[in-house]
Amino acid sequence: MQTYHELKPVSLGSYHRLSHPETESLSLESPASDIVTRFDHTRPFALELDVGIDDALLLMKKAHVRSVIVMDGAEQFKGIISVADLESRKVLSMAQSLGQRRDELTVADLMTPRDKLSGLSIQQIEGSRIGDVLKTLQDVGSQHMLVVKPDESLICGIISASDIARKLHIPVAITERATSFREVVDVLYGRNGAA
Repeated sequence: MQTYHELKPVSLGSYHRLSHPETESLSLESPASDIVTRFDHTRPFALELDVGIDDALLLMKKAHVRSVIVMDGAEQFKGIISVADLESRKVLSMAQSLGQRRDELTVADLMTPRDKLSGLSIQQIEGSRIGDVLKTLQDVGSQHMLVVKPDESLICGIISASDIARKLHIPVAITERATSFREVVDVLYGRNGAA
């Protein structure tokens, strides 16, 4: 059996300040690795496929996150869902196309599936600046980009436009882009794509 020793507490009578994190002075020239949320340091907030959209929105707002990873019951990555997805007109379009009520929709119905997502390798991130990543997000029209280790087929982190804006104290505008003719038609006619 392990033996433990009592530690001697110190009096706090002369302690009047709290430590706090060092102020990060990030800029667009800072290393891109400084804005990666690394999953080996922080377990990502994730939702399962069958979570209802109202519950998902409530959980995300309580956690103060704009996008989350979607997993199945076997802890397999399935996609990403954002607050923007859950608050968009796409919700009603999807409900109509599936013949369901809005409150019957789940995260699985509105998420962006993994095969429609793209990522950057950890090697690309380690050789880049925050400005490079922001330009990439703007060019591809995405609010977030997953970070991967290709040699292990492992998703190891995420970069979010909202994190860049918050940490650099700058406005960040990302215009979503259609990636197929079908998406252009769906945007023009207010549909989600499920016919």
